[in-house]
Amino acid sequence: MLKIRALRNKIYEMRFELLMASLLCVFILNILFPDNIYWGIAQATYLPVQLLAALVLFEFKPRILRVVLVFGVALLVCRGMDVFFITNYKDELVLLYLCFFGTIMLEVFQQIYHAQMFTAKIVYAAVCGLLLIGYCGYFLFLAIEFHHPGSFLGLGPGDSSINDLFYFSYVTILTIGYGDITPKTWIAKNATVLVGFTGYLYSIVVIALIVGRAHRMPRSAVAPTKKPAPLPARSPQSSSAKKPPEA
Repeated sequence: MLKIRALRNKIYEMRFELLMASLLCVFILNILFPDNIYWGIAQATYLPVQLLAALVLFEFKPRILRVVLVFGVALLVCRGMDVFFITNYKDELVLLYLCFFGTIMLEVFQQIYHAQMFTAKIVYAAVCGLLLIGYCGYFLFLAIEFHHPGSFLGLGPGDSSINDLFYFSYVTILTIGYGDITPKTWIAKNATVLVGFTGYLYSIVVIALIVGRAHRMPRSAVAPTKKPAPLPARSPQSSSAKKPPEA
């Protein structure tokens, strides 16, 4: 029992590394399976990994853990129904994705805010937060496009439009603004401004928090540069003792 608890604590210490790896693997799998990142093999591959990373993140919050587990199981069930029974649950899936990743994003924000010291884990958590904003923006744009087709100009035909919205979400939060995809309807414009403003505000706040935590680090935590010890002074007695006798 103690070994299991120690293992769980060790995995919890690596929660941000696991979450960041599960979020970044999306970009790699989308390159390997570029046909459809929303319904394709890539989504079915990394969704269980993201669910496990979320469970580790909420290890010591059992109430929220149950809610996230319900969202994750519902996502897996809907995904299985789509694959094996060829049913269409795109509206339900988009809503579940927003709730799932939105809950994880808020928890990451909270843990960054309550962190007392500047460590590498804060940097991992900051990267996770930015990636999660892109995820939530993507599913928000998907919901708008599903309910109001043609809300975004410049999307590719068919399923490629889904891939383009994933790209558009991260281009928006990174404030790149190539202009190849633009919002057309009023709700799409509002959503784009909201996602872009959230990413911009997040960057400012997180950088301020990280800098503040770094300045509040105690000086004892920083290893001082050791100066070489001075050579011991030679006493007159020792020098006269070593002086050769006169002839």
